Parts: sequence; structure tokens; C-alpha cells
Amino acid sequence: MGKESSFKEKVVELWEDSKLYCMYKKIDQAFYDIKRGVKNLIIWFPVIWEDRDWDHWYLYKILHKKLERMEYCHRTYGHHVDNESVADKIKLCKLLLKRLIDDDYLMNATKYHDQKWGELEMFTKDIEGSNCVSVHVTTNKDLTEKEQEIERQLRHGWYKHSDNMKEQDLDMLFRIMRKHIQGWWD
Repeated sequence: MGKESSFKEKVVELWEDSKLYCMYKKIDQAFYDIKRGVKNLIIWFPVIWEDRDWDHWYLYKILHKKLERMEYCHRTYGHHVDNESVADKIKLCKLLLKRLIDDDYLMNATKYHDQKWGELEMFTKDIEGSNCVSVHVTTNKDLTEKEQEIERQLRHGWYKHSDNMKEQDLDMLFRIMRKHIQGWWD
């Protein structure tokens, strides 16, 4: 049994050292790369198709897709001890990106505005002597001058609040990524 085992080990060793084996491994790797590449093209095609270079929204979409795939990989195939924790951190980043993509911050901040003050309406007026316009926002309710001023101040507070909420999400997203991204491998 010992001689047979040693003979098999030598045959395997010779095979693995041979040029034919090296060629086999290269061909095998090439087929794997082609299969993986085609699969990636199919998976990423919808995201890349709608990508544009002029807005951060498209970058968020690409990053969201990448994190979606990474979370799945860590949850499904993770090999290291901390893979569930890594997947949870990636999921949190994904959720923050989803909020940034949806960009509902102002809508959430002004949720009860319409009930009290009426729907917001936006219109523009030409500025005399230029090719510019000024943008005006008002409500569709008849408000007194005092009510209009109160509504305007509240609205500006809501604008500021929505900007702060967006900044918080951005800060948290990139703080988590900066702190943990180097450990997101399997």
C-alpha cells in the first residue's frame, strides 16, 4: 500500500510539473474567465446601459449594484469567520445608497406641508434685460401675508433639514466604507 501510494503521488507530482498540465491550467482558467466575463456582461448590462457621465446619481447606481453583488457573495459563499458581519456592513451601505438614489429627503421633510399650507407650486418669471429667469415657489392656498411668511420660513427650514439628512447619509456611507472596505474580501 505504501509503494502504491508513493507511486500515485509521484505520478501526480510529475503531471503537475509537466508543461501539459500548465497548458491545461491556463486553458481551464481562460474558459473560467470567459464564462465569468460573459456572465458579468449580462448582469451589468442594464446598469451600464443607463449610465451617464454627468451626474452623481449614476455613480450611486453603479456602486449600489456592486455592493448588492458583494453582499450576496459574502452571505452565500463567505468563508471567513466574520462574513456575516461584513455582509451586514455592506447591506447598510447599500441601504444608504438606495436612500441617496431615491432622493426623497425633501419629500420626507415636507410630508405634512400640503395638509396645512397647500401644495407647492413652482413658476418662473423672466428677468428684464437678460436671458435669465427667476424661480418662485408658492402654495395653491390663499394665505395671508403673515401666513405666507411663516410658511416660507418653515419651508426653508425643511429644505435645510432635507440637505442635512442627505449629508448625514453621505457621511455615514463613506465613513463605513473608509473604515471597513479593506476587509470586504473573501
